[in-house]
Amino acid sequence: MARAFGIAAAGALACAAALAVPLAAVPADVSRGRALYELRCLGCHSESVHARAKRTARDFDEVRRWVERWNVSLSLAWSAEEVDDVTLHLNDAYYRYPCPPSACKVVSQK
Repeated sequence: MARAFGIAAAGALACAAALAVPLAAVPADVSRGRALYELRCLGCHSESVHARAKRTARDFDEVRRWVERWNVSLSLAWSAEEVDDVTLHLNDAYYRYPCPPSACKVVSQK
């Protein structure tokens, strides 16, 4: 009995320690962003919305704000990570604005 309690306590302590360590930011996933966009947005948005000459979004952060705005307006309930994924997809496919390292995978150039 004491041994079982000791094992359970050790497991609980390990879980608590793991939760105390902050998780590293995970870069956005362009493939998941494309899938989410195609599922929830493509019905109303075509390429012409993003390819028009007079764009509303002038940088990566503004693209993200538009994605977040539609997330709220349409009650999509996307997580912050999913919003980042869709933003990265749109930026990769249409806008090509400089992407912050926190959202984009940084590849070392050697």
